[in-house]
Amino acid sequence: MIEGPTSEVEGQGARDVPDVPIEQFVVFERPDVRVEDLTSFETIPPATIETVRRKGQFREWIESLAFTVLFVLIFTNYIAQATQVPTESMKPTIMVGDHFFLDKIAFPANYPAVVRPYLPHRSIRRGDIIAFKSPTDGNIPFVKRVIGMPGDTVEVRNKNLFINGDRLDEPYKIHVDSTVYSQDPWTPEELKVRDNYGPATVPANSYFVMGDNRDNSNDSRYWGFVTWDEVIGKPLFIYWSYESDPYLPGEKSIREWLYSYGSIAIHFFNRTRWFRIGTLVD
Repeated sequence: MIEGPTSEVEGQGARDVPDVPIEQFVVFERPDVRVEDLTSFETIPPATIETVRRKGQFREWIESLAFTVLFVLIFTNYIAQATQVPTESMKPTIMVGDHFFLDKIAFPANYPAVVRPYLPHRSIRRGDIIAFKSPTDGNIPFVKRVIGMPGDTVEVRNKNLFINGDRLDEPYKIHVDSTVYSQDPWTPEELKVRDNYGPATVPANSYFVMGDNRDNSNDSRYWGFVTWDEVIGKPLFIYWSYESDPYLPGEKSIREWLYSYGSIAIHFFNRTRWFRIGTLVD
């Protein structure tokens, strides 16, 4: 007979265990299996473990890099982008060396043509500053102020701007040249339209834009209107401003890049316009 275990809890007594004949216990034997085989394991070489660990780290690094690149591409193309203006055309609102963010959410120029009809409408009002594709080089963004809305009649008379026959008050504009050029035949064409333009009516879904530095701006007076589909975004605020000279946008040589960044590193503190950091662009 097999004696069953007893309870350790006081007062409960021993548990009843049924009587089971010893003959009913069956022993299963596996002559082909040894106990030693069940308790011994093959040792993995340390070199193999290190190789697997390195492969795992490399894969994680590649995945992190791919995710970062994808995030940056999506963010800069569809949400916000850091940019700057290389000329004085928007002075004094935007100075050469002002670095600012563009709000690009839902502006049509950032999306394929098949997607544009489904985008939510972003309102553009007179006086807004917008970024848009250059009419001469689509890879270079222009930044100007919206002057004429669709249906407006725009006219410049002796440097004064008129919208639908009424003179527009423009506290943001400046003139660096006091000379007013007339429509005389011997006056160069670019100077004629600079000081006297129109009248011209803004087409539907289009805008008439001008730089705040009226005598030094390549804008709608020279190449026409900006369509809604060409708008990239609106400037938000200046995150860094550094005193620098106007420059022509385009690719720089390695030497030019080194000189530029070296100069910034040397003069960072004394040429940074600290008072402009955080300024809203409007």
